[in-house]
Amino acid sequence: MIQIIKKPDQKEVTTILGKDVHKIIEKYSDLKKYRSYRDEWKRASTLQYIPDYPLQIDFELNYSCNFSCEMCTWSAENTAGRGKKTWFSFEAFKEIIDEGIKNGLRAIRLNYINEPLIRKDIIKFIEYAKEAGILDIYLSTNGSLLTEKIIRELINSGLTRLQVSIDATTKETFDKIRQGGNFDDVIKNTLNFIKIRNELKVELPTLRVNFVKTDLNKHEYNDFIKFWSDKADCIGIQDLVNIIEPTKSQVTQKKFNCAQPFYHLTVRYDGSVLPCCTFFAAKIPIAKLATDEKISSEKNLHEIDTSKLPTQKVKDVWNGSLINSLREMHLKGEWFKNEVCKECVMSTSNIDDAV
Repeated sequence: MIQIIKKPDQKEVTTILGKDVHKIIEKYSDLKKYRSYRDEWKRASTLQYIPDYPLQIDFELNYSCNFSCEMCTWSAENTAGRGKKTWFSFEAFKEIIDEGIKNGLRAIRLNYINEPLIRKDIIKFIEYAKEAGILDIYLSTNGSLLTEKIIRELINSGLTRLQVSIDATTKETFDKIRQGGNFDDVIKNTLNFIKIRNELKVELPTLRVNFVKTDLNKHEYNDFIKFWSDKADCIGIQDLVNIIEPTKSQVTQKKFNCAQPFYHLTVRYDGSVLPCCTFFAAKIPIAKLATDEKISSEKNLHEIDTSKLPTQKVKDVWNGSLINSLREMHLKGEWFKNEVCKECVMSTSNIDDAV
């Protein structure tokens, strides 16, 4: 029987149904360290505590995808042909992990707006992070490249969490949303992951299947939960609605505080640093990452001017004026004063009473 372990409220955009995966992960971790990490995360989520270093960093290891999803800002169409020029270098990754472990980094996610399994060397990134002491290693994929070989490598690599984004229960709906993919292959690959993990008698990585609810698939919401409830460890449900310009009073009366700048950073393929993990954050980079190693051989492709951003180490970004101004804004509940934060907040249906 599936149960809700996290309910959406004014501060949440995602409902998680199923097991508490952190209870599973901690069984295979240093219990004291893992619980300390989760305690820090909870404290930072209240916006009353800022750790000395981000607890989590997301890495966009490649700027490419083999799908063109309806809700995504980047797609196969606009990343085609860019190849390894947009690959984040392994040496730069190691440098950040090494610095992070010394300063309080506890978790990483190996994707942003991309398909991480396009990189055939993804396993060495996971293994290096695990060996260095990262407690929670998370990866989200569209499932199309989950071959038996990569499934076994992921299971043995030290990965703690795997997410497969599916968004449909029928081929007809899948084809409308996740263009370029094959519904039958994705379902087969995901079920094969479960089968192989069960055969190996292991619990990690945990499996989350994801459903971004839109007008195209909301009629399949209940069927999706019914199908996956006895298969996946948990199901993620995210609401995405059209952005509607609210009245001034509706906005200013809405209570909303974003905690992401209090525990999290995202590093893009080109070294630009973002204060959160949403699609919208690509519009507000706060720094260029300073590393001894070259990060990528490709120039910035986002049409965002990063030339005037400070070039800093992660610790300096974390304590910098740009991210501190965002924290101050969210502490005051004034998210509507930043156009990008406003766009993000107003695009999620958990705040539809404001529109």
